[in-house]
Amino acid sequence: MEFLAPVPSVWDETKVLDGKIAEYVVVARRSGRDWYVGAMTNWTPREIDVDLSFLPGGSYSMEAYQDGVNADRNGSDYRQVKGSVDKTTKLHLKLAPGGGWAARIHP
Repeated sequence: MEFLAPVPSVWDETKVLDGKIAEYVVVARRSGRDWYVGAMTNWTPREIDVDLSFLPGGSYSMEAYQDGVNADRNGSDYRQVKGSVDKTTKLHLKLAPGGGWAARIHP
């Protein structure tokens, strides 16, 4: 709930970054200066590269939640990752079957 509580319900901008119908999707949504990026897959485990070139110039903090090592057997297995990103960052995500990834990116 620490991540979900501040997520807005109204957005200033939405970008579909990648996807294939019935297989996976990666979406970025902006509220003010904050971006929320999410990815999810069907029951096929997959690796996805996410290009953050949509971000305006500057440096950002990222708080992400990703599938844990046992996420395919335990839906509550996840880990939190924090770091710095900018518009040149390219993320490599590993999604468990039925899994996902979510991040808040803010100045």
